[in-house]
Amino acid sequence: MYAGHAAIATLVKGKRPQLSLALLVAAAYGPDWIDVLTHVVHHPNPDLSHSLVSVVFVSLVLTLSAASFLGNAFDAFLVGATYASHWLVDCVTGLKPTWPGGPQVGWHLYDSPRRDFALESAIVVACWLVYRASLRRDVRNAIAAYLMPIGLIALQAGFALVQRKLPS
Repeated sequence: MYAGHAAIATLVKGKRPQLSLALLVAAAYGPDWIDVLTHVVHHPNPDLSHSLVSVVFVSLVLTLSAASFLGNAFDAFLVGATYASHWLVDCVTGLKPTWPGGPQVGWHLYDSPRRDFALESAIVVACWLVYRASLRRDVRNAIAAYLMPIGLIALQAGFALVQRKLPS
């Protein structure tokens, strides 16, 4: 999942407007940040970034850290849950490790680019509708409000095109 992670952050933001969208987007892509770091240090390891064990552990650490900054346990829980959502939605589009040496699970929709694009686009629109409802009435129908889902869907289309051109 690519654009869907940002969409989930907008969904949470729509339900809890006091939370920072930047924080939620960073949390939603958290395992990918760890994955990039493992590549930077030349030790790529999906078990460190995307395994269920890693995601649960980091989500708990993030929740506890956020609690001290946000001062609200439920908001902190939502930040951690946004991080944990990464694994769940990645299992829809790809295959993800459960634990080191354990099985990989997922629907692997990347093998069906049209279905993957349709699903992610639907997720983007559904999450954006929740976010849009949280906006003030005077900005809900502004062009800028519509740029978010359009941009995320365009981003997803770009990822799909790049993936098709990359050698296997």
